[in-house]
Amino acid sequence: MRHYFRLLIVVVALSVLLAALGGLSRAATDEQSDQRVSDATLKSKIEERLRMDDRIDWELLDVTVEHGHATLYGEVWTDQERGMAAMIASTVPGVEGLANSIIVEPALAKDHKLTKAIWKTLRSVPTLEGNNTLKVRVNSAMVILEGTVDHPIQKLAAERATGTVPGVASVINLIVVDDKKPEDHSEKGRDKMLQEGVQLMP
Repeated sequence: MRHYFRLLIVVVALSVLLAALGGLSRAATDEQSDQRVSDATLKSKIEERLRMDDRIDWELLDVTVEHGHATLYGEVWTDQERGMAAMIASTVPGVEGLANSIIVEPALAKDHKLTKAIWKTLRSVPTLEGNNTLKVRVNSAMVILEGTVDHPIQKLAAERATGTVPGVASVINLIVVDDKKPEDHSEKGRDKMLQEGVQLMP
């Protein structure tokens, strides 16, 4: 009888231990999930802060965040711009540490000016207003456009607007069309596109 009770106690103890370990495992998994969400949110906030500051070319930069520690990558053409990017990122609430891996490349100066001119032109295109996904990369006057738009007409408008910028040698349009919304083929919609210099199919 004593042996039976001892065995019963051991079984109960093992059951309690396994339940506790399962709870800890779930808690750890939940914590990791929360951390991933937190890091993703922090990355988004850093990118938004960089995007909002006209003193740097955010489209040349990239950000990673792990456990609250941010790392900046990319290229800029001055030490001042490199330091400015780090300062902006470090002031975002929630950043616990920052590593600045941005490379200073003075040879980017000419392409840098061209990039600025392209962005100025793209921001003046009404059909692209409010789109924060677009990216512009310039290498020796060759332009690569990336990002997401709702309609093919917006992709075409971005390419044509970029091609009008003095100094642009060629345009590679890698913009993705996410046409979940129905395209506006109404007379009003067509008139708006025509006013923006985009030729429509008859």
